[in-house]
Amino acid sequence: MKHTHVIVTRYGGPDAITVVQEERPEPKPDEVRVRVLAAGVSLPDIMMREGIHPEKPVPPFTPGWDLVGIVDRVGTQVSGIQAGEVVMALPMTGAYAEYVCLPSEEVFRVPRGLDPAETVSLGLNYVTAYQTAKGASPERVRTDFADSPSSACMWQPAGCCRDEGEWCRTAFSG
Repeated sequence: MKHTHVIVTRYGGPDAITVVQEERPEPKPDEVRVRVLAAGVSLPDIMMREGIHPEKPVPPFTPGWDLVGIVDRVGTQVSGIQAGEVVMALPMTGAYAEYVCLPSEEVFRVPRGLDPAETVSLGLNYVTAYQTAKGASPERVRTDFADSPSSACMWQPAGCCRDEGEWCRTAFSG
């Protein structure tokens, strides 16, 4: 069966993007195949397409740093995750596709009932906030970020930094 995905054919502007149809990928023994429900669109995606991100892949590549989707197939060595589960992942590339295969240890369950488009906005933004807060004192987090547009996502990572918990567990625990 075919699936549609986006490919950056060369570094550049929006004209460097093309949409292609290819065979659906098949998961390796340690992977899950995810049917993408929502993919984030972020500055790192644009920077990769333009060739200016420090971790840019070599074209051609499928952009898409973060996604939420439904596991549709599991590899033969995967345990603990089943087809039909809603997951999120931050593969850095590959999310601008109908289907993507990812190592099973790189996907995280998402509680049922959450909107995929809202949930995908947590991943990269939360990690960015966490990494920023991790290097800052609690006083700096309060003074520098409290009045910024991202302040809503800064408070939770600041708490996470104190207890060294996993960002995804904290993000979805409510």
